[in-house]
This record gives sequence, C-alpha cells and structure tokens, in this order.
Amino acid sequence: MNSLARLAATPLGKAVGITRDYVSQMYYVVDEVPRRQRLRLTPVLLAVEYLVYRVDSLAERNTEVDLDAERNSDYEAFHTYKKAFEKVLRFVGAWNEDVACLVDEAEQFIRLENATTSRGTITRQDSLALVELRPTDVRLLRAMTFALRGRSMDPATRDLLWPVEVLADIANDLEHYEQDVALGTLNVYAAFAKLYGDTAATELRREVDRYESMFLERLSALPPERRAQVAEVCRRRYAAAVRPYPPLITQPPALASPPRPTGTSLRKKVAIGTALAVGLFAAAAYGRGQYRPSRTSSLLRK
Repeated sequence: MNSLARLAATPLGKAVGITRDYVSQMYYVVDEVPRRQRLRLTPVLLAVEYLVYRVDSLAERNTEVDLDAERNSDYEAFHTYKKAFEKVLRFVGAWNEDVACLVDEAEQFIRLENATTSRGTITRQDSLALVELRPTDVRLLRAMTFALRGRSMDPATRDLLWPVEVLADIANDLEHYEQDVALGTLNVYAAFAKLYGDTAATELRREVDRYESMFLERLSALPPERRAQVAEVCRRRYAAAVRPYPPLITQPPALASPPRPTGTSLRKKVAIGTALAVGLFAAAAYGRGQYRPSRTSSLLRK
C-alpha cells in the first residue's frame, strides 16, 4: 500500500474525502452556499468529520464485542467522544435542534452496527436500517452549515436529499464490495448475498429502485430551472448503485493487511490531529466574527 492509499484509509483521509464528495460537490451546490462562505465553513466541517471517524474507529475494532454488554474501555471512550463532540459543536456555534437530532441518530447507528456485528447475523431489515442511518455523519455536516450560517434547514430539500444519501451509501458498498468481504466489514451487498444467494443483485436492485423513485418524485417539486443541476450532482454521487453490480464472491479474496504504523507515523497522526483541532478553534473564532448564530443555537448553548 503506497503512502497516498495509506493516508486515504486513515480517519483524516476519510474525512477529507467525505467533505469533498458530499459537502463541496453536493451540499454547497444544492443549498447554493456562496463561495466566500464555503471557505470559512469547510475547515470546521472537515475537523468535525475527523472527530466522527475517530468515534467510528471504536466500532470497527469492537465488531465482535457487544459494547452495551461488555462496558469495556471503548464503551467509556465512546461516551467521552460524544460529550466532547457536543461541546465542540456548541463552542463553534454549530449546534441546534437539527444537529442534536442527528447526533442521536449517529449514536443509533453505532449501536445498531455494533449489535449486528457482535451478534454475527444480519437481516434484510437490519441491512436497510444501517444504510439509512449510516449517512448520518454527512447529514450532520449539512445541518451544521445551516447552524453556522444562522439559517433554518428547508425540510423539502432535506427530504429530497435523504434517498440520495442512502443510494450513495449503497453505491459505496458496491464499489468496495470485494475489499469489505476480505476484511469482514459490514457491506449491504454482501449481506444480501448471504440472505439471497444468486438473487442478491435482484433483491438489492429492488431497494435501489425504490429509493431512486423516492428521489425523482421529490425532485419534481423543485423549480424547473433547478432540477437539471440538482439531478446531475445527486446522480453523480450514487452512480455506482444503478450500474451493473459486481459478480458475487463465493470464495473470500485474500487481502494483504496494511503494515502496522511505525512510531514516526503515529507521531505524524498526533500532529495532524492537533493541527486539525487548532484549525477548528481558529476557524471557530474567525467564524464568530462573521456569522450570527441562529436563535435556536443560542438558546441551547450552555
């Protein structure tokens, strides 16, 4: 694994990719965020997404442990992260009722994912619940942009983007199907393969068609002059979900494990995390001079 691939697999690399793909290339466009505001918002959103992936790493290393039952050190760390996460969002003025609801949904996802992996079995209902909850982190980023700008989120646009986010999550699983099978990572296509065998692609495509129909129906409510642009940026995000699916894997492929980080690389990660934290608070201080927090955000701030 080369250095770029290794970086992309870290919480920082994942955070950069998510912020670019969803925030810069979709949310800013759909919500018509002015370019000058994008420059101020992006560092804060990137730092928050990095914190999200730090929490996600706890779940990844506890796939066989029921955190609610075991109450191990990672269980305590999870709650510590959540409290710190809320404090940071309050500090930067990115906390309101929409954000609070999404933080709770993120916890639901972490608990459902942990319960499913520790149990060792997954149902169709579990699979769909996971792909519907897993985009909570990107939904959270979008909600934060409204809180930071002192604006209310439009429910119609939120509902329009909901099936797009689900489809994008399915598309990501399809693109990483072979890798996820090799690593034993949760993957909706792999779950459908275990449940339905040779008809897995047909069954999953049925769900994809349902989500896409939901999107197209809601898209028709947009003003005609906006439909084409919104459709283009949204379909680009979930393109892999409507292309031919990869062949089913009958024998899990061998995947070489990435080399264990050296002391130097670990120190670099610490330095990167520190730099992100500094950047977050610097952006927050700058942002407080530029944005007037929403009334809801001010009322919730302690």
